Amino acid sequence: MGDDGEKLLAIVDDIRKIDSLRNEELHIPQIVVVGDTSTGKSSVLQALTRLPFPVARELCTRFVTETTIRRCSPSERPGYMVEVKMDGSSSSQAAPFSPKSFESDEWVEVYQHLREDIDDAFNKMSPTHLLPPGISKNGVHPRHGISSTDLRPLPIPQLLKHRLQITVRKPNQAHFSIVDIPGLISNGATVDIQLSIELARQYIKNEQAIVLATTPADVVIVNQKWLNLVTEEHALDRTIGVITKTDRIEEINHESTFNLLRNRVGSEYHLKLGWFAVRNRNPKEVIDRESFEERDRKEDVFFGGGKWKEVTLNFPAWDSIDPNVLGIQRLKRTLQGYLYKRVKENFPGLRIKMRSLEVEYNNKIQSMGLPRDKPRDQRVYLSEIQTMYEAEVGRSLNGEYRFVDNPNHPSRLRYHVKRFNDGFDSAMRHNAIKYQWQLNDQDDEADGIGILGWINNTWDAHIGSEPRHDAPRSLKKALVKLQTESWETKTNFYIQQVEGAIKACNNDLFEFACKNDALRLKIREKLEAREMKAFEDAKAELHNILRDRDYIDSWNPQLEFFIQECQHPRIERQVKLQLAEQKKAAATEANPSQASLDQVSARALFYFNNKRVYEVHDWLYAYWKVAYPRFVDNVIIQVVERHLLGPNGPLRLFNRNWVDKLEDDELEELVGENEETRAARKELKERLAGLKNALEKADIALRSRT
Repeated sequence: MGDDGEKLLAIVDDIRKIDSLRNEELHIPQIVVVGDTSTGKSSVLQALTRLPFPVARELCTRFVTETTIRRCSPSERPGYMVEVKMDGSSSSQAAPFSPKSFESDEWVEVYQHLREDIDDAFNKMSPTHLLPPGISKNGVHPRHGISSTDLRPLPIPQLLKHRLQITVRKPNQAHFSIVDIPGLISNGATVDIQLSIELARQYIKNEQAIVLATTPADVVIVNQKWLNLVTEEHALDRTIGVITKTDRIEEINHESTFNLLRNRVGSEYHLKLGWFAVRNRNPKEVIDRESFEERDRKEDVFFGGGKWKEVTLNFPAWDSIDPNVLGIQRLKRTLQGYLYKRVKENFPGLRIKMRSLEVEYNNKIQSMGLPRDKPRDQRVYLSEIQTMYEAEVGRSLNGEYRFVDNPNHPSRLRYHVKRFNDGFDSAMRHNAIKYQWQLNDQDDEADGIGILGWINNTWDAHIGSEPRHDAPRSLKKALVKLQTESWETKTNFYIQQVEGAIKACNNDLFEFACKNDALRLKIREKLEAREMKAFEDAKAELHNILRDRDYIDSWNPQLEFFIQECQHPRIERQVKLQLAEQKKAAATEANPSQASLDQVSARALFYFNNKRVYEVHDWLYAYWKVAYPRFVDNVIIQVVERHLLGPNGPLRLFNRNWVDKLEDDELEELVGENEETRAARKELKERLAGLKNALEKADIALRSRT
C-alpha cells in the first residue's frame, strides 16, 4: 500500500468523520463489523485494532464504535481522542462523556490512559445513563391521566443510536479503520431488536462498505441473522466471513466449518471475498490481560498444531484449506488490501459526488436568500423581492410578457383586460337596453308591448302638474333608468372579470418574485387589508358612476345631430303622407263613395296622435348613443384604470415606500427567519463547510498521487 496509500486512506477517513456529511449518501468505503450477539465480535475487534475494547460481557457493544488508527507523523507524539457523537434526534440531550484526549512519548503510557477512557466511555454510555425522556431508572414511564399507583414498568432500551468515535495515533502502525455495530439481537425488547437491525442496515447499505461478518464455529450459520440482512441488502459480494471461537473445535461440525473455509464457488455460503478463521482469547487470557503478541503466538500454534490439527488430522478437507485464511493478521492484511482497492477505485467518483453536493448546497443556500437576522438585512431582502415584483407588474401592464406564446397565462394582464374591455363594450352596445329602438313607423313588438307603447304608458304613468300636452317632468329620467337597468348587472360582471384577472396575475407575480411560500403568504396577509380597500374603492367609484345615470343632460354636440338623424327620415315620411292625404281628399270630392279612412289616412292619423311619443323616442335613442360610450369610458377609465390598475390599485400596493415605512418589529415578524429556517440554513452551511474541508483534503490527495 505504501505511504501514498496510507495518506489516501487517512483522507477518506477524515472525510467520513465530518459530521455534517453523515446524512449524505457519499458511499465512502469502510470496514463494518456485524454479527449476532455473543459471536466473539468484540474479541475480533480488539485483535484487529490492538486496542483495549471491553470483551466477555453479556452485551459488550450497545452503540456504534468508529475506530481509526493511523501512523504518527515525524512531528507527532502517540496519542488519542475519544468522544461521543450524539444522535441528531437527541441533540437536546447532553453527551454523557466529555471528549478525552491524551498524548505521550511512550505508547505504553498512552495505552494505559486509553484503556481507562474507553472503560469510562462504555460505562457512561450504559442504558441507565442515557434513558429516553420520561423513563426512570426503574423503567417507569409516567403516562398522562394515569395515577402513580397504576404505573407499569417498561423495558429500558439496551441499545443506543449514539456513536463512540476513537482516533488513535500510534508509531509503526499501518493505517486501519473499522466500524463496530451492536450485535443483532434475537431475544429481548422489541425496540432493541428493531434498533439492532436498523443500525446494521444503515451501514451495510453503503454500497462501498466491506462487511466483516462474525459467525461462531459452534453455531449453525443458517441461523445467523446477519446472513439474512446482508442478503437483503445485496451485500454478499462485499462480505468477508469470520469464523470465531475455533478453540471449541471438539464441539463443532468439522465438515460445515471446513466447507465454509474452502469457500468453493457454487457452494451454498460462498463469499466472493472469502471466509477466515480466528482464535478468540479464552476468559482467563482476557482477565490476565495477555499481550496481543502472546495472543497471536497462541493463535499460530493453535492453527499449526494442537487441538485444531488433532481433530482434523484424519479429515480429508484439511489439505484443501488455504493457510492464508487462518489467523487475525492474515485477516487484517486482507481487509486492508480490499479497503485500499475500493478507496483507490472510488475516490475520483467520490470527489465528483462531493463537487455535485457543493453545487447543490450553494443553490439551496442561495434560494433561501440572504440571512435575515437584523432589520437592515431584512429590509434589503424584502426590497429585492419588491423590486422584482414591481418590475413584473410593469411588464404585465405594458405588454412585455414573460410568456409571449401562452395567451392565457395570468401574467398577461393587459391582454386579458383589453379582451374584457371589448366584451364589455360589445355587450353595452348590442345587448344592454330593455326595449329595442323603433326607427321605422310601426311599433311591431311581437311578444307584447313595443318601445313606443312603453313610452306612451310611461308618459301616462308620470303625468303630473306640468301644462297640458307637455311631457311629464320625470318622464325622461324614468325612461333612461328603465331602458338602462341592465347596465349595472353587465358592468358588475365586467368588473368581476377584471378583478379575477388582477388577482390571478397578482398571485403569479408574487410566486415569481418570492419563492419562499411562508414569506409570500405573510406579505400577502400584511397587504390584505389595503388590497381589500383598493377593491372597495373601485366598487365605490363604480357605484358613483352608476348613480350618475340619473343626470341625463349632455353637452355632447352629437346629441342634437343624433336627434336630427333619427327625426329627418320620419319627417320626410310625414311630408309624403301629407301629400298623399291631399291627393286623397281631392279624389274623395270627385268620388264620394270611396272610404274616408283608408291606409294613408290611418297612417297620417297615427303620426298625428303619436308625434309626442316619437319625439321622446328619438331623444331617448340619441341620448343612449351618447350615454352608453360615455358610460363605458367612465367605467374603464375611472374604475379599472384609475382604481384597479392605477397607482393605488392592488398591483401597486407592494411598493418601495411601503417597505421603507415598515418598523423593525414589523420586519422581524414579516421577513425574520423562523427557527426552522435558521436551523436549516445553519445545517446547510455546516454541510457546505464540511464539504469544502473534504474537497480540500481530496484535492491534496490527488496532487500527491500526481
